[in-house]
Amino acid sequence: MTLRKKQLALSNYPYYKHSFNYTLDSLQHLGATAIELYCCYPHFHIDDADLPHVAALKKNLGTHGMHPICLTPENGKYPINIAAEDPIARSRSIKTYAKCIQYANELECPTVQFHAGFNLLDCDYNKTWQRSVDSLNYLADIAEGYGVTITMEAAHKLATILNSSSQIAKMVAEIGSPNLTGMIDTLCLAHCNEDIHTAVKNIGPERIHHFHFSDCITTQPKNHLIPGSGDMDLDEILHVLSDINYKSYITIEIKSPYEYNPEEATRSSAEWILERLN
Repeated sequence: MTLRKKQLALSNYPYYKHSFNYTLDSLQHLGATAIELYCCYPHFHIDDADLPHVAALKKNLGTHGMHPICLTPENGKYPINIAAEDPIARSRSIKTYAKCIQYANELECPTVQFHAGFNLLDCDYNKTWQRSVDSLNYLADIAEGYGVTITMEAAHKLATILNSSSQIAKMVAEIGSPNLTGMIDTLCLAHCNEDIHTAVKNIGPERIHHFHFSDCITTQPKNHLIPGSGDMDLDEILHVLSDINYKSYITIEIKSPYEYNPEEATRSSAEWILERLN
């Protein structure tokens, strides 16, 4: 096993119904250092934040002994769509992502995670794809300037136009930027009817920059579950990551149904993974 305990990142995902101070105190109690920051209200919503907010956030994280390794703005439950046909909605979405890249730089955070935009189910997929390409080209240029890496996952059609690992690879190739890469989410493997071997082969080990880790019920992949509480072969997934010498972070992404006790859910998840890492 080449994966190291220091590659594990905790997150505020299951804490989104708690205050940010409660969240940071809880994560500190769990020993968190590296965290993925889900940029949601009421914690740190990109559209509501400005540079003074970013400076305060950086200080607050440092006081709690933490540093962000990835910023993930709300991509699904908020009207963000960088592939939207409506130019106003598309422009607003691009500006939100551009702010996120800027704020990641200010926070010394190396990575942001974006969706590539989604297609309306009755609209032309190819036209939506091209709008996504245009938007991501623009954002990748900004990311290169700031030294921040954009990473994208595949998921179901309601969330993104990237519905398979091969489509991630296609998008990365079309943009051709060193600052635009792919990632893997274990729940999304089930959404896309793929396994870890297929995803790694299609994206390419050298282009997998980030990883979201959780369990799920593969026949009904609705929720990110505590590892060991679903039926995914998570041990095999970790072994594949070890075999390809994966060096980036593995974020615990759990959310519902753990809102009422996020600390215990995060603790259980971290313990499950740490037992298997060196």
